[in-house]
Amino acid sequence: MARHARGGDACGMDTVMARPLLTPQEHQSYLDELNRLCEVRDRDLPDLLREARTFVANDAAEEVIQIHDDQAAVNARIAHLTEILSSATIASGDVEPHIVALGRWVEVEYVRSGKIVTYRVAGVPAHHGARTVSAGSPVGAALLGRSAGDMVAVELPGGRVEHLRILSVAGADRAP
Repeated sequence: MARHARGGDACGMDTVMARPLLTPQEHQSYLDELNRLCEVRDRDLPDLLREARTFVANDAAEEVIQIHDDQAAVNARIAHLTEILSSATIASGDVEPHIVALGRWVEVEYVRSGKIVTYRVAGVPAHHGARTVSAGSPVGAALLGRSAGDMVAVELPGGRVEHLRILSVAGADRAP
């Protein structure tokens, strides 16, 4: 049975997601990072700035510039995390174990090439590494709600269509 990534999921829901989907664990991880960065911004960076102002003139100027650069990077990451957390939908863990859902590992075969790849399906992939696909990506959206043995057709950017066969699905704690 094939399903096109833009055609909706097994429940008839549109797979194009405007809001990021997060597992409860991903949500907590982002929240922990946000709290840590707020502490760095509110406590550590001001302390470093006060200390830098006691240095010799040239050293102080360079240190102050570096601290301001660090502060800008921390503020940007805080803004990004705040946006993700404020707009995210937290996925329920009430999905049958054989169904592809957030946090699960999926082994797929690219039918045309025969290449076998294992992916972890995540709400926001940047935090998880190369073997992770976002639930909002064409591949992730096509896999969600499916199970081993299913075939999916994925329209990739540029219009190319890839056919994938789902070989296995495993829980978040172990790859297939």
